[in-house]
Formats: sequence, C-alpha cells, structure tokens
Amino acid sequence: MKIERLSAKAEDYLETILRLSETLRGARTGDIAEALNVQPPTVSAALKSLTEQGLVDYTPYGAVGLTPKGRQLAEDVAGRHVALRRFFTDTLGMSQEDAEHAACGMEHDATPLVLDRMALLGDFLRTHPGMMEKWKAMRETARGERAPGVESSLKELPPGVRGVVMSVDVADSLRKRLVEMGVTPGVLIAVERVAPLGDPIAVEVRGYRLSMRKAEAARIRVKWRPGLI
Repeated sequence: MKIERLSAKAEDYLETILRLSETLRGARTGDIAEALNVQPPTVSAALKSLTEQGLVDYTPYGAVGLTPKGRQLAEDVAGRHVALRRFFTDTLGMSQEDAEHAACGMEHDATPLVLDRMALLGDFLRTHPGMMEKWKAMRETARGERAPGVESSLKELPPGVRGVVMSVDVADSLRKRLVEMGVTPGVLIAVERVAPLGDPIAVEVRGYRLSMRKAEAARIRVKWRPGLI
C-alpha cells in the first residue's frame, strides 16, 4: 500500500503522538505542546485538522489516539527517523546527538529509494570488513569544518556561475596547456556553454576561451561564486 505523504508539521504531530501514546500517561495536549515546543492552543488546532483528516481520535481534555491510518503514517515517519539515525551513527560515524538532529531535519524529505540505498550501502560495508575499516579511516578526515559554499568539479559548475579553481588533477600534457592558459588554483573560471551532446564544454578563464572534455573538467575542483558573472 502506498504511504501518503503529509506536511512536515503534520508528520511531527503524528510521530509525537505515536511516541507519547506508548507511555502510561498517553498523548495529551500539554505533553504534545511541550514535546514540539508550541502553545497548547496551537496543538488543539492541529489536532482538530488531523481529526478531520481521519488520522487521530481527539476529544478536548482526553488522551489523543491514532486511527489505523494515522498509526500507519506515524510508524512510517518513525521508521524513516530510525533508519536515518542508524545510517548517520553506524555508517557515517556521527555522534548520537548529531545523528538525532540530522535525522529530525531529513526524515520528512527522505524518499523510499534514498532510504533503501542508504541501507544497502550500510549493509555492504558491514559485510565487507576490509572496506569498512578503510571507510572508517577515510571518514575521519571529514570533520565538518569545510568553509561555507558549494564545491564541485568544473564539470558540475552551472553555466553563468563563476567558480574559484581549488585544484587541478589532470594528465601532464593537459596540465601544461591549462597552466599556460592560466588555469591554476585561485583563479576564477566559468562554463560558457555545453555542446548539444554534452561534450565538449567551453570555459572562460583570464579572458581566454578553452574547450575541454567533460572527463577533463571532472578533474578540476572549483568553489562556486554565485553572482560573479
């Protein structure tokens, strides 16, 4: 059965009701308000809307329950949250606190395909210990200290957006030609146009116009500088 997708706000309410309904006290308006950091009147209005959608059973001053449809949707949200948090801790090596924060932000947008492939990647690494050990060593080099801004290959730089060359990792013959034309770390570069079939691409740097293959542009790292056109 296909799972209906609600707004992020509605999903937060359903997930919270599901969690609180497992406690002895049950899910009550004040507890929902505290969990979501909103005022009780806001919760009452949201519960009324969810009731009209057939997702919750709600009467003022009583415990809030989930209808079968509401429970299915709530369990889907909770499942996404758990899957994301597991991936962030087990595969990416993030702390529980960081993983929880990231999962809360992504659980509303992660599609089944994304979740399935994340799970497959985690399973693959766990069943290949040698690769997992290499990955653990490599992931320690990413400490979340990257300066703000988008970084990509020159191949991925959109036409009309300038980028600052970060590094050039190409063969000696092409490297010599690029250096002669001024393609060195620190200079601005832009993609002027892409051939109809996608290759080659025309770039502009220091007033020169160069043509290169996409495979070559993929070896040049740039940091985007939107607005510098």
